[in-house]
Amino acid sequence: MGAFLNYTDQQGIVNNTYNKRINAKLAYDANPTKWLSTAVNVLVNHTWGRYTPEDGGGQEARRTMIEMVPWMPIRDKNGKYTTSTSSSIGDVLGFEGMSNPVMILDMQKRMRYNTQVFGNAALTFHLAEGLDLKTQLGLDHHNKTYRGYSSIDLNNISMPNGWAEYQNWNTLYWQEETYLTYNKVFGDHRINAMAGLSWQERVQKWNKARTEGFSDDFFEDNNMSAGTTPASPESSYDRWAMNSYFLRFAYTYKDRYSATVTGRVDGSSKFGENNKYAFFPSAGLAWNISQEDFMQDQSTISNLKLHTSYGLTGNSEIGVYKSLATVKSETLLLNGTRNSYSYLNRLPNSDLKWEKTAQFDIGFDLGLFNNRITLDASYYNKKTSDLLLDAPVPHTTGFETVYKNIGSIRNQGLDLMLSTRNIDTKDFTWTTSINANFNKNKILSLGDNDEDILKNEWVSGASILRVGESVGSFYGYKRLGVYTIEDYEAGNCQKKQIGRAKRSSEREIIGKGVPDWTGSMINTLRYKNWDFTLDLQFVAGVQTLQQFYHSTYDRFGQTNGLTNILYDAYNGTNPNSMQQAIWLFNGGHAGQDTLTDSQWVANGSYLRANLIQLGYTFDSNQLAKTPFSSLRLYLNVNNAFLITAKDFNGYDPESTSQISTSNGSVSPEQFGQNMAFFSYPRARTFTLGVNVIF
Repeated sequence: MGAFLNYTDQQGIVNNTYNKRINAKLAYDANPTKWLSTAVNVLVNHTWGRYTPEDGGGQEARRTMIEMVPWMPIRDKNGKYTTSTSSSIGDVLGFEGMSNPVMILDMQKRMRYNTQVFGNAALTFHLAEGLDLKTQLGLDHHNKTYRGYSSIDLNNISMPNGWAEYQNWNTLYWQEETYLTYNKVFGDHRINAMAGLSWQERVQKWNKARTEGFSDDFFEDNNMSAGTTPASPESSYDRWAMNSYFLRFAYTYKDRYSATVTGRVDGSSKFGENNKYAFFPSAGLAWNISQEDFMQDQSTISNLKLHTSYGLTGNSEIGVYKSLATVKSETLLLNGTRNSYSYLNRLPNSDLKWEKTAQFDIGFDLGLFNNRITLDASYYNKKTSDLLLDAPVPHTTGFETVYKNIGSIRNQGLDLMLSTRNIDTKDFTWTTSINANFNKNKILSLGDNDEDILKNEWVSGASILRVGESVGSFYGYKRLGVYTIEDYEAGNCQKKQIGRAKRSSEREIIGKGVPDWTGSMINTLRYKNWDFTLDLQFVAGVQTLQQFYHSTYDRFGQTNGLTNILYDAYNGTNPNSMQQAIWLFNGGHAGQDTLTDSQWVANGSYLRANLIQLGYTFDSNQLAKTPFSSLRLYLNVNNAFLITAKDFNGYDPESTSQISTSNGSVSPEQFGQNMAFFSYPRARTFTLGVNVIF
């Protein structure tokens, strides 16, 4: 039996943001009889916190802390918070309306609460030697709540009416599994077999209330009836279920040759009436060469194993009712009376089926000099077919898209793991582990006509799915330079265009957000009782779309901007500059000239220190007169440093502002990787800890 209790108080990087958590866990294992084993685990977890939005758009604090003019004080001489309109010079220069970030973080309250109850119970029946029957039931219940209020004084956010909002998500997920396992060794033969089935279901209920029209900030979200213009209440219910049947058989001979075959049938309620079930087989072979007789008379190769496999896996991570024609019901004001109405808002697809990935891999495990050097290397080739995507349909249907299986994607590459014991003595050891993945991604087809599919569209840019290209490619204009005085004199532009961006006439692919290389290198050093760990993470062969260039680079004059504008902006003497000229926004010349283009794209490669750790472990002699049987002190620094390319000007090159909060949690949008619009920075964390065993 074991019990665990934990409390965490994590303060955010910006003012008035935090996340707190308290959780408790109880585990109990028992063997009431020789033919029965039992296990029960229960976890209760409650979190609450205040946050600032992490997605793109909106004059929120993450944005205004960069865009707000730096010479404006936080408060004026009367103690009142300042905004972009606090000074008459703001009107003269044409500043965009915004509140200062300290004001926003103080006068806008966004709270998240989540209570989770998770538990599972298992019974294992020992039917015979090597033969067990296990049945287990797991439950996961979440009650998530969001409460928010935005002040009547926040310029370009909620002024003059303010708003209050409440949302609740109540989610129950359960899964039951029952399976039979058989393990047997006889002579040189070893077999392992399993057969089972499972059921699972998730039900979610959601509701929302919102109102505006507050006369002051007294009630905030605690009395929403004080708002004079309430929105229509909203609610939803969704449910999905899945059941599965699976088999596995593994055979090994003399610890040299092994073969494994698996098969499973999965059925999901999310798919069309004609295709709810799919079959996913796999097979694998391995040859442990180092166990062969001819390998016994040498000491160089301590381990050598060849392995290969092929199999199918499925993806069902889509919306619950994508295969059905759904009806949306709302209300509208008609002759002063609220009336209900309904309309069909989705085309049905009874043939919607599982997205499938077929993967082949082959590789080897190599150990040298008594495994002082080990190398695991694998080549893989994955083809994903029947992609689950919104496909364009003729406008004559009355709809823009239908959800269907279209196209295929290939991923192929190498997985490498190298481990070495560089120094291994009584008092000092040094080990290194390098993990690297090289991946090439390519879209092979997209439906009958291979039409482009645009996702995450914003400011004439998007992420694009196009045959022959990588998923998550950036789509926009190519910046060719700026229009110069010489262009005007040659008749290539109007006078008012001098100093403005010169772009391609058509959009094209200008980068990609999926990296070629990812990996890490971990060095661990131990000297007597001291230990030191350095964990470095790297990413290469990727770009980041700096969407914050929309305002801080292309619209300078309306907001504060990047410092390199002062040095790079076109001034009549630098015709090769890519940066537009500096003009007063209200000067009647440049105005706003901002489109997603190649100048926004930066090299997204980086090197990050994930962890630096220093520890000290007390030995038994030092603990002889203490009540401790084990004691270790340690100091951690997470995200200690980050090295990026020179042209990257954001906080974190792998962040994204293309996120979804539809289920009460923050999750990235599909194909929106490395598209950053004032994304929330990653914290650098210092931890001082102790591990104690009594």
